[in-house]
Amino acid sequence: MGSLKDKILLKNIILYAHLGVKKEEREVRQKVSVDIELSLSLEEAARTDDLEKTVDYEKVYNLIKERIEAKKYHLLEALAQDIAQEILKNFKVEEVLVQAKKPQVKLAGPLDYVAVEMTRRK
Repeated sequence: MGSLKDKILLKNIILYAHLGVKKEEREVRQKVSVDIELSLSLEEAARTDDLEKTVDYEKVYNLIKERIEAKKYHLLEALAQDIAQEILKNFKVEEVLVQAKKPQVKLAGPLDYVAVEMTRRK
């Protein structure tokens, strides 16, 4: 097994999710930003220049998009966990880090976003 220092990164994926605790929050899609970090050995892919020896990040992107558009989530935590589990199930990665950000949060004062970050391993 190769080094887990190798990573594939997908940064700032902007999608619209049915997300929120309140019913009215889930009725209209809200903007979310997702960052993904896939840990796996990239040694063979780099040596052979063969897509079959790595993870096709277009397929990862499409899986994330399909999951977020198909489901309704109460919590950002549930969205991040769902994405992490699906990536581990469908791709040859040892570890995945998911950061999901919700920029349009109504709180008592201004902030850029609320985020959840989780790391899951096989």
